[in-house]
Amino acid sequence: MKSNLFTLALLLAVTPVLAQSSDEAAIKAVLEGHTQAAMDDDAERAVSYFADSPHAAISYQQPGSGYIRGHEAVKAKYREVINRVKSDKSPDKSTTGEYLYRIVGNTAFVTYVETRTKPDGTAVRTHKANYLEKEAGQWKMIGNFWMPEQKAK
Repeated sequence: MKSNLFTLALLLAVTPVLAQSSDEAAIKAVLEGHTQAAMDDDAERAVSYFADSPHAAISYQQPGSGYIRGHEAVKAKYREVINRVKSDKSPDKSTTGEYLYRIVGNTAFVTYVETRTKPDGTAVRTHKANYLEKEAGQWKMIGNFWMPEQKAK
């Protein structure tokens, strides 16, 4: 009887951890898939990672950027930027790390660092923050915010 109770208690303790780690892996796949789509100059695939929501928003620090809100406005911005700077697939290599996840039910807030390394070896680190929601079992981005790392003066 004691071993059955111990097994049940262990199972109940481990199940949320396993669920969270599978959510973390799914979220990471969304975030990295979105980055790769943007690097591939594929606006339609890039916006497919966003929830079809009036709350979808992006903000970034580059010329012509700012705060864009609403799924249609986000799609339009991706199409505008990718069509304007059309350069086919980027030769850069993207790596990510330093993930911090806050998952509560069907919502998640994730911060991480993305490093893009050019073929010549120069690298740029970007700090990213994303808000995601789970729709029909799939994680989708609601908020996608990023800025290049600032060097200390």
